[in-house]
Amino acid sequence: MTEIQALNLHAQNLQDGSFNTSANQLNIRELGSLAETLQSMSAQLRAERASLYQRELLLDTVLQSSPLALVLTDDKDTILMSNPAARQLLTAGSAMEGSKLTQAASKVAVLADAIANKQPGLLRLPEQSVWHLSVNQFKLNHSQHWLYLLKPLTREIQREELTAWKKLLRVIGHELNNSLAPLSSLAYSGQQRAQQLEQTELTSLFETISARATDINQFVQAYIHFAKLPPPTMSTVNWPRLVNQLQNLYEFELLGDLPQRPWQADPGQLHQVLLNLLKNAHESGSPPEHISLRISEQSSQLQITLQDAGGGMSDQQLQHALIPFYSTKVTGSGIGLTLCRDIIEAHGGSINLRNQKAGLEVTLALPAAK
Repeated sequence: MTEIQALNLHAQNLQDGSFNTSANQLNIRELGSLAETLQSMSAQLRAERASLYQRELLLDTVLQSSPLALVLTDDKDTILMSNPAARQLLTAGSAMEGSKLTQAASKVAVLADAIANKQPGLLRLPEQSVWHLSVNQFKLNHSQHWLYLLKPLTREIQREELTAWKKLLRVIGHELNNSLAPLSSLAYSGQQRAQQLEQTELTSLFETISARATDINQFVQAYIHFAKLPPPTMSTVNWPRLVNQLQNLYEFELLGDLPQRPWQADPGQLHQVLLNLLKNAHESGSPPEHISLRISEQSSQLQITLQDAGGGMSDQQLQHALIPFYSTKVTGSGIGLTLCRDIIEAHGGSINLRNQKAGLEVTLALPAAK
């Protein structure tokens, strides 16, 4: 009878979810094999519970740190769970649990309509970010639930667009070069012959053709250089030398101290990026004394911020500033900021433009070397 009571107590502990107890082995004699089975079952359940806890912890860590926005609702559109990426996208980081998803997404009409209609696909939001929405229905605890997943695709779409533009540029550049070379040669020969014949008007005409061919060639070469940007050659940046080189070309105020830690980048390409940004700042109409450069070290990245006082950009200009061939200048080529973005993203970083104070603030973020 004592053996049965001991085994029964062990079984009740298992039923209650306590897998760390066992039957008193001193009281078990004839039912030893059953006690060993229960003991083995306890060990197995204990191991499975520990494994399940580790998997849940891993899954939670992945969801909390993932750039994928995830929202789980019940069949009445009530939000049961969301991760930080979803909260940042829909409510600027505020908690959403318990509220209605359609209400939480109401500030972004495109997204709200897609969620209300449960329509998956690509979405381009007003700030020009691109997301892919997927909608899944399933049963959980015998109740219908909806899982909404929003994957950010902005960088991938921009990269594909940039690749397509570069391929087009290489083809057009090749064809233009094939036409410009003989045109320049003929214009030069015509100019020489007209001078020999003392034909002033004809000489001037050939000079105009030659000069225009030279301008077009320089224009084409600038695009070809952009289309054939080599991958960065990483080395430790000499910040004092870089800043001195820039100050020899454009006036600006350096705010704060230079980085003390060794940061890896392609010095030539980084110089080109900052040169383009300083050129834009001076051409914006900003007084030179109001143009500033700040380099800030953080644990995981380096931030380079350039601020001017040239009046900033309109909302439309901010949306299109990084698109190839888009320019607000009459004589602009539209590749300056695009080249900056291409270089910074090749370094694994990002570029951000926003209106701040009396002008435009451009922030470059470069990751720390791994």
